[in-house]
Amino acid sequence: LLFLLVIVIAVLTYKRPKFNFVTSAGKTLEAIVDQNHVMSMADFKALKPADYLLVDSRNNFEFSKGHINGAVNIATSQFLETESMELISNSLDSGKRVILYGENPDTANNAWMLLYQLGYSNINVLSINTAYDRDNFTVKSVEVEKPALNYASTMEKAKVRPVKKVKVMVNPVPQPKKKVITAPKKKKAPPEGGC
Repeated sequence: LLFLLVIVIAVLTYKRPKFNFVTSAGKTLEAIVDQNHVMSMADFKALKPADYLLVDSRNNFEFSKGHINGAVNIATSQFLETESMELISNSLDSGKRVILYGENPDTANNAWMLLYQLGYSNINVLSINTAYDRDNFTVKSVEVEKPALNYASTMEKAKVRPVKKVKVMVNPVPQPKKKVITAPKKKKAPPEGGC
């Protein structure tokens, strides 16, 4: 009876998580390797401000020191808060693109991966480095290098090939015999006299 009571209480108090990942980790990694979500500064400047929501994913302190005009601050650690998710969802629902930036494209990718796995699309990472030069906020365009080879597919092909088992012949190496060297014992010196 006590067991049933515990089960009933557990079922009644169980809360479903607010957010569930829709996209698998494997598909997310493929998207990161493709880097189709990375936007250059030239492409960003060609957009109208009404067409996007610019999100600074750095912490609040860094944002207060300087940011790109028109950006809103949602630190990566705050993306799953209700207000943040409502702002992003409302922007995407109204047809806007969400553009993320941080100290560099790698730090902005953390927020992008979170949103991508939650099932959001039309999200880009701005390919810039942000820094402070003599207390001035600076933005520098960065060229994100795309890999020349698809290493994931190469590794996948390597797993498919049958591996030949090689029989290793081990010849025992003869161990040299240890020599025992005896050292003569030292004789104790007779005690010397004195006053």
